[in-house]
Amino acid sequence: MTVSYQYDVASSASGGFIRLLFRWRGSVWKVVYREMLLFTVCYIVLSLLYNFALTEGQQRIFEKVVFFCSTFMDLIPLSFMLGFYVSFIAARWWSQFIAIPWPDK
Repeated sequence: MTVSYQYDVASSASGGFIRLLFRWRGSVWKVVYREMLLFTVCYIVLSLLYNFALTEGQQRIFEKVVFFCSTFMDLIPLSFMLGFYVSFIAARWWSQFIAIPWPDK
């Protein structure tokens, strides 16, 4: 569904863009709120667990596990993954471009 914002954007009221971000219909927040809520809840649970439920020794083990996981973040570089994504998108765009009926064909 397309939501028209042309009249809201054209107004010169202060804070118009910020107000536009928080409109619910067609909003960016509507798309990402579930993932953001899940991430926030997981972060809070882990933070509370680390700060209040773990002993000093358990906190050191947790830190070692976090360091171990962070070392594997660089094994597959982001530019490598981005290259696959861009080639996939370019191939889709090209197939759609080829499917356009041209008047001279």
